[in-house]
Amino acid sequence: MDVVKFNEAEVAEPDDWTNIGLNARASEDALVAGAIDYPTHWADFTVSNPNALELIVSPGTLFSEGKLYRNAVQTTINIQQYLPIVAGDNRFLALLADGAVETTTEERLFETDAETEATIAQQAPKVEKRKIDFTVAFGATSPTPLKPAIPANRCCIAWVELSPIGVVAIEPNHAARVKTLYEHEGRLVSVEGEIGQISASVRTIKTDIANIQARLGDIPSPAIVRQMKRSIAQLLVGSSVPPEALAYDYDPGLVGDKWDHVHASWLARVHEGVRFAYAAERDMQLALIDDEASNIRKSGNLLLPEWTEETRLEVAGDGGSVNIAGAVHTIVDAIQKTLSRSVTEYGPTVTTCENVAEWANYSIGKNVGAIFSYGGEDFEIIAAAPSGHGIYRWISVRKIITRQIIETYWEYVTSTVGLNGSIHGQQWLNTQPSVLTSVDLNFTLKAASGPVHLLVCECFEHGAPNFSAVIARVEKQPEDLVLGWNKFALAPTLLDGGKRYAWVTVTTGNHALATVSGNAFAQGSRFICSDGVWAQPLTDSDFAFRLNCAKFARTRTTFDFQPLTLDGGMTEIRLLHAGWEAAGTKLAWEIKVPSIPNAQWRPLTLDNADGADDLNGLPALVQLRAVFMGTTDLQPALVLDAYARGMTFRNRGDFVAISAVINFGVATTTVQTDSVIDAFEPVKHTAAPKLVIGATIYTPSVTTITDEDSDNGLRRRILATFTVPSTTTARYRLDMTTTEVTDIPFLQNRAVYAL
Repeated sequence: MDVVKFNEAEVAEPDDWTNIGLNARASEDALVAGAIDYPTHWADFTVSNPNALELIVSPGTLFSEGKLYRNAVQTTINIQQYLPIVAGDNRFLALLADGAVETTTEERLFETDAETEATIAQQAPKVEKRKIDFTVAFGATSPTPLKPAIPANRCCIAWVELSPIGVVAIEPNHAARVKTLYEHEGRLVSVEGEIGQISASVRTIKTDIANIQARLGDIPSPAIVRQMKRSIAQLLVGSSVPPEALAYDYDPGLVGDKWDHVHASWLARVHEGVRFAYAAERDMQLALIDDEASNIRKSGNLLLPEWTEETRLEVAGDGGSVNIAGAVHTIVDAIQKTLSRSVTEYGPTVTTCENVAEWANYSIGKNVGAIFSYGGEDFEIIAAAPSGHGIYRWISVRKIITRQIIETYWEYVTSTVGLNGSIHGQQWLNTQPSVLTSVDLNFTLKAASGPVHLLVCECFEHGAPNFSAVIARVEKQPEDLVLGWNKFALAPTLLDGGKRYAWVTVTTGNHALATVSGNAFAQGSRFICSDGVWAQPLTDSDFAFRLNCAKFARTRTTFDFQPLTLDGGMTEIRLLHAGWEAAGTKLAWEIKVPSIPNAQWRPLTLDNADGADDLNGLPALVQLRAVFMGTTDLQPALVLDAYARGMTFRNRGDFVAISAVINFGVATTTVQTDSVIDAFEPVKHTAAPKLVIGATIYTPSVTTITDEDSDNGLRRRILATFTVPSTTTARYRLDMTTTEVTDIPFLQNRAVYAL
């Protein structure tokens, strides 16, 4: 810092005296700029309103660009011109302080003649001072006024809110106020105290972390815990444990009981996986174009290729007879089974869900009801069904799925017939598959009353007839009977090779049938039933009978069906029907898209799965035909009843699935969802797990995406972590989209964990 020196007898120049003040100011500026350095801040000011129209700003200091400016006296500001005019409106003013330099003059005597020392009085610059000028920045008037914006290089000391009648409030701008050393000292003391507490806490935490590190090997990884939760949830589904609140929930997407199908946002369907809903669908009964074609033979609603009848097994009588009304009359409830059904799904959007194995976790027949039923049918399991029934065959690849019941006749759709009378019958071993069309019985005595009921039924493994597994039934009135051979015509009935069957008569009439004595027919036994349950075999004789079977005219027959249609085009076809397809025979459905130039018939078979690409163009009409292939002794059959359906579908391009409310049983703020999505292609598809609590939809804070091993290489797992307010319940939600309705992903399974 500079010092001005004076010498003895020196004549001082005016600048010497001026430099004394300049040096002092320069020292002050250097201290302010180097040590304090507040940019456009203020100190010491207070703002008050002595009346409604004026503001008084007390003396204070402005720090600006390394310089000090100060007003030593108060300043009065008139605000009348800024008052709002409209009642109810207010306005904010900003008082801005700006530094200025002012030079004041005073009267001094100046010497005009050195010899006479004459003087003259005149004004001369005397004091150069830094002062502060105030300006007012104002905002717009409004019932809810906003403060005016302040430029970064300006200093606002206070905001003043005005109403039409004056000042409402004065708010100092503490953000721009210079803090005193005393204030900094107080804050520093507080910070040092907090740091002391933090240091103590850190030492404790370090000790705890060291202890945790020593136990890390004993703690299972989160991935293992999730696997355990998922496995336990799967076991709970399979064990039919009564539902209760659990901190984890799992659903394989096979049945819809864990999904809210009536939710306003629901856009999905549950069908072996949670899938995109249909934008359009049509359900038609399968019908032939020409019912009178020469290559067709229909028995009721059973369709077969043209056939004639021939005797396949004959046992002739030897003069003996048995009265078939001689046993104790009893009442038996005969349960007639029906032909099992098949389902064929075909199209570019048909994909297999690998969760089908989890059908075993549900009650018996749950999958049959979900896959083979139509129109809300309820399937009933018959407890007396022979063992081995209910075995299903699932054959599927991408774009085609066929599902069949291996057994020809099933116990899920039945009819019960109550019969009263004596029960006699004959069982036999059917050595090769055949289509039974009638049974001939030789009557040696006929009564004037009492109809004869003839049943064909399956047998238990020990050979006794199973009255709960009737596969054909016919009734003859006594006036239709003759002495000698009588034909009991049946609806064509498939008899599997290597199985035992029995024909049974139930009558109250005094009728008698011819017999053959000894062991002339070694492949079966005559029996009698006296209580409606137990069948007693008789070894002294067998009934005389003839089994007549179908002889088919050709080995391959084609039937044209009414075309399948859907407005706007279809991406998927589903065919549901009953019938049989014995070993060595084949019922093959074929389609043709006439809108494709030079279109070919495409069989709906596994080896032609790629033919489903013909539906990529969303055809509105598809021609349909069935090809029956077999031998002259055996052919497939098709039941054209009200349950024979041809269904067409087109998928939506968006998907929203929302679960039912999941009750965790505990309060949590962190929830994880684990979604396994199959047939997922990132270029075409998007998937976003969400969580719904009340009416609020939450997105995950952390998402982990992994590609899972699968047969098609297109399975993705999304692990999403949600941070939510404390809750005991939540809903799972998944949103998906696709750019092509002919290529869609689906949710294979999902799990939800409360952490």
